[in-house]
Amino acid sequence: MERVFVTGGTGFIGSELIRELSKQYEVHALVRTTSNRHALDTIMDVLDKIEMRYGNLTDYSTIRKIIKDISPHYIIHVGASTAVRHSFDNVLEFQKVNYCGTVNLAHSALDIPDFKKFIFASTMEVYGWQDSGKPFTEETKPNPESPYAVSKLAAEEYIRMAGKAYGLPYIISRACNTFGRKHNTGFIVEYLVTTMLRGETVYIGTPDTVRDLMYVDDHINAYITSLKSPVKNEIFNFGTGNMITIRSLAEKIKKMTDFKGDIVHNFPPDYPFRPVISPFLSLDSGKANRVLKWTPKVMIEDGLKKTVDYWKSVVHV
Repeated sequence: MERVFVTGGTGFIGSELIRELSKQYEVHALVRTTSNRHALDTIMDVLDKIEMRYGNLTDYSTIRKIIKDISPHYIIHVGASTAVRHSFDNVLEFQKVNYCGTVNLAHSALDIPDFKKFIFASTMEVYGWQDSGKPFTEETKPNPESPYAVSKLAAEEYIRMAGKAYGLPYIISRACNTFGRKHNTGFIVEYLVTTMLRGETVYIGTPDTVRDLMYVDDHINAYITSLKSPVKNEIFNFGTGNMITIRSLAEKIKKMTDFKGDIVHNFPPDYPFRPVISPFLSLDSGKANRVLKWTPKVMIEDGLKKTVDYWKSVVHV
């Protein structure tokens, strides 16, 4: 059975990913030594099917030892510091984890015999502010506008260099905003759903920004498809290409939750300041469709319904 090493194993994408991978592969998941005791709650149902490894991405000696011990055929690197708004006040942390951590992991893979592919979770945030008003292709010139996006783009560049200089086989994934979380309400869809279910005032700081939203099942399928494909040393966008304003998103969720409260077009009190917000982020996934035969399958309405139904079962109104 082929071995897969997944970073960010207890996070949103990581936990869903190892749940799916465990059906077909020997899965080893990295968990930070600083994670609290509740971190494993996200994967309790598959703990007996995977191997947990404890370490921090920024600790090269530990990461190298873990990789040497496992000798994985694949690495899927989804672990990262991800909250864009927090990156402006935590620049060094984001660079250490997202850039240096990626360098540590990629460099550790170079010594592994029979290593097949390093799959890196980048982000559509690397495209930043663009004037086209059309979904971005992989040829769109990156224009990162946050420390988070810069750290991810820098990591991309290292991986591409490692592919040329050291022969590292890789796939770089630039995915759109993903929803369907079950353990975190700090992101837009989950925030809107849970706040409306509780009947509390909803705050929307940038109602007219346009985003591309993909349900988690399609995101996970993108990684599985990338892993199984013989294609390597490529960058792929994974998104729906559908554009929706945050205002329209809120209206959809309002109807699904039968929300009767107020929607305020402003940031909530004490919201972390974000000096730059890209007004438009959407992806053209034509390349992924042509080369990998990947296409999103879950319509946004269906994904939102799944998300609302889940949170209805756990939110105490």
